[in-house]
Amino acid sequence: MEQKQPQTDLLPYPSCPTMDQGLVNVLTDLCFQEEELTSSDLLFVFGSNVKHKEIAALIAKLIDRNLVDQVIITGGIANFGNSYHQNRPESEAIYGHLPEKHKQRNIILETSSKDMFENIQEAEKLIDIENIKTITFICHAYASKRAALSLKSFFPNTKIYCIPLPLPSDHKDYPVNSGNWSKTKYGQSLILGEYLRLITYGNRGDFPLATIQAHLDQVERLLLNK
Repeated sequence: MEQKQPQTDLLPYPSCPTMDQGLVNVLTDLCFQEEELTSSDLLFVFGSNVKHKEIAALIAKLIDRNLVDQVIITGGIANFGNSYHQNRPESEAIYGHLPEKHKQRNIILETSSKDMFENIQEAEKLIDIENIKTITFICHAYASKRAALSLKSFFPNTKIYCIPLPLPSDHKDYPVNSGNWSKTKYGQSLILGEYLRLITYGNRGDFPLATIQAHLDQVERLLLNK
């Protein structure tokens, strides 16, 4: 893939119109992706500045079940708007929560990337893609479709499977996942922002918009009617 400029920060939590069930359904289909757990050649872990312990536990579970042969954990020091400032790379923070026995496995750390696109761009330099036919990835649930599209752009001949990780919201009973995001204003705003990110980064060339254009058009029509 060609080098691209760092991603421009969009408004992460835009103002939301009233969301009826039709709009909720289309945004859910557009933004979220999930598959059944399956064995893969590579576990790709997207950078995260929250829920490091939970991510590490999921990595350990997949290793224990012999569902992955190799792991790459991505993420440098978070520097985007709304991020929790930390003095060490996200990948190292996640790795630090792994039990010692799992640290002896085939795990690669990528420590310089600053966003989703760079997570993949920098990881590509560290793995032997010729021997990788299947990838399972872990990322925040709200960005799972964008992550899948971005990975597919880099690895078009690879089968890709998603494990979405819910984010906490402003209401503890309603995490940001495919079933609960619309039940809080925080979740609604985050997903509307993700809709805008899909358009922005797709138009920039991070991934082709053709596969989701029908959903994008449908969201636009529904929003115009608000």
